Parts: sequence; C-alpha cells; structure tokens
Amino acid sequence: MLSRYRRYLVLMASLLLATPLVVGIVKPDSPTSIFREGRSLAPAPKTPATVREWLTLSAKIDSYLQDHFGLRQFLIRTNRDLTKPLLGAGNDSVLVGRNGRMFYLGQEAVRQSAGLVLRDLGVSDTVDLLAAMKDALMARGIHFLVAVPPNAATIYQDDLPRWAQNLGRKTEYDVLLEKLAKRDVQAVDLRPAITAARSDRSLYYMHDTHWSASGALAAFNAIVEADAHRDWRLDPKSALGPPIVRKGGDLARMFGVEDKAAEDIRELELPSGQKDLLSSEVFGDYVATSKRAGPTVMILGDSFTDIFFAPMLLQHAAKVVWLDDRVCGFDWKAIDRFHPDEVWWMPNERLLICRPGVRPLDFAG
Repeated sequence: MLSRYRRYLVLMASLLLATPLVVGIVKPDSPTSIFREGRSLAPAPKTPATVREWLTLSAKIDSYLQDHFGLRQFLIRTNRDLTKPLLGAGNDSVLVGRNGRMFYLGQEAVRQSAGLVLRDLGVSDTVDLLAAMKDALMARGIHFLVAVPPNAATIYQDDLPRWAQNLGRKTEYDVLLEKLAKRDVQAVDLRPAITAARSDRSLYYMHDTHWSASGALAAFNAIVEADAHRDWRLDPKSALGPPIVRKGGDLARMFGVEDKAAEDIRELELPSGQKDLLSSEVFGDYVATSKRAGPTVMILGDSFTDIFFAPMLLQHAAKVVWLDDRVCGFDWKAIDRFHPDEVWWMPNERLLICRPGVRPLDFAG
C-alpha cells in the first residue's frame, strides 16, 4: 500500500518540477522580464564543433534553461513570501544593505566587488581577445578603448555588510586593467571618477542593478577626457533635469517589493537624435544619428549604456552604433558594415569575463 502511494508522490513531484520547464516552452516569460532582472538573455546552445565547445556545452544549456523556464515572476514572489521572514536582509538574489540600498547577488557581483572571487583564467582569456580586437581595429584605422561600468557594490562599499566589503583584496577589475596595460590596450578606470562624484548626487539606483543618468554622466566625462575629447565633457547642471520620483527597479522586482520602492532621480535632458533599430529584441542593437558632422562611435555594451550614452555622444558625434556585446559574442561584421572611428568596449563589471568558448561571430583575430 505504502509503495503505491510513493509512486503517486514521485509522479506528483516530477510533474511539479517539470511545470516551469513546460510553461517555459508553451508560454515563456517575455524577454523584457529577463532584461529587467539586469541580465542578458542566454542564447540557445549550438551543436559543438570542437572539444572545447563540448566541454562548455553543459554550462551553456544550464544558462539557457535558467532564462527560459516559465512562472519566473510567480516563483520570485513566492520565494520572497516564504523566505523574507527568515532572511530579513534579502534573498538569494538581492542583498539589502544600509539605508535600504539593494545589491544584486547574481553572477557573483557582490563577491566579485569584494575580491572574494578571482577568475584569473577567464580574465586572461578576455584580455587576449581584447588585445586581438585592438590589433584588428588598429589595422582598419579604428581607435579602441575599454571602459567597464563598475558594480554598485564596488562604488557603495560602505552600504554593504562587513563580509561583503573589499578589505584591500585585488578584484577582477584590477586584474583586467593590469593585464590590458601590459598589452597596450587603452582602458579607463571608471571607479575613481564615479566615487568622486558620489557626494553630489545618487549615481546608482537604490533598488536597481544599474547606474542612474548621473552615474552614466560621471563615467562619460571620465572616458572622453581620457580619450582626448575633453571638449565633449557635459555639465551635470545643464545635462540633467530636475528631480523626479522613480518607482520600482529590477532588484525591487526580484525581491518582490516593486510596488513599495521609490526614490528621487534626475534624468538626462539631451536630444536623442534619430534612432533606427537593427534588431527587434528588447534593448536590441540600434544606430542613432545627429544632424551634425562628426565621428562615428560604436559601443559594445549592455543595459548600462544602451539608453544613456547615445544622447551624450550625439552632442558631438554624427552617429552612435550601439551593439549588445552578448558576453563577447557580438557580430564582428558590424565593424566593416558601419566603419566606426572609435569602438568602446563597455560591459558591466559583473560581465567583464567573456562567456567560455564565446568569441565575436566571424572574428578571425
């Protein structure tokens, strides 16, 4: 008798575990919900052609399935309801620090900023690729620079619990800059400029993984000054609008308190030019043009740069081409298609390491 009931329990458990996967196939969450969580949508894995690709296949399948199971938002809210009384200061995706500031725990972001994770091989492989890209671009007469937007945990260390603070440990950001310098690849360390601007304004959203327009502006000014475009710097007093209330945020959504999260922010007040989409994806590739003469700048980045940087650049540039870096899997043919004068590689700190086995499509360098 008991054995028969066990079979029913196993069947019920199997159906319960399979439900998110089935829903993900029949009626998956929209790509928008994934991007709102501050992550790039993992592509479907392809049939491996090399030994190295076979070795990384399981990780690619795992990433794909994590982004394509159904009932994501329902499960997030349920997890919040079940665990919040026990955890108090966050859940498995969100750490709530001092003053209510939220930090993203996914993709090793907090531990990365603290220097508690240091993937030397991954950083070295990424530097090898960036050095090869620089050489290929230089052969085309194109200038290349690296400028990595820091994690919020890197900038707001004093809002973190002590275990998550960096107590002098070297980080992947540090190692990346050191190795790029040895390979003669120009890299702009955005951390000092952003940290210096903290006293004036909120540079990262309180309830979101991303920097605000103020943070993006501080980074932009640091980049153009290092890139011999000092006259491109923008004054926050004229580039930013008056304070407005921003509600929600991707971390508030992950924590299940989106309806309660609000903060004062300042938005960019700059003309955005004409925007032509190159992709139907959420936060997809695009070209933005102004009516002035000037260079073409291509940005290889993620959600940190896709909204803010085109309007700032178009105050002096004629065209901005923004491409999703796809964790180093962007289409290299875009270089010859658009013939940029400069290429800026700008993935967020937590995505500075290329996904294993991934290189730009059709890149022979």
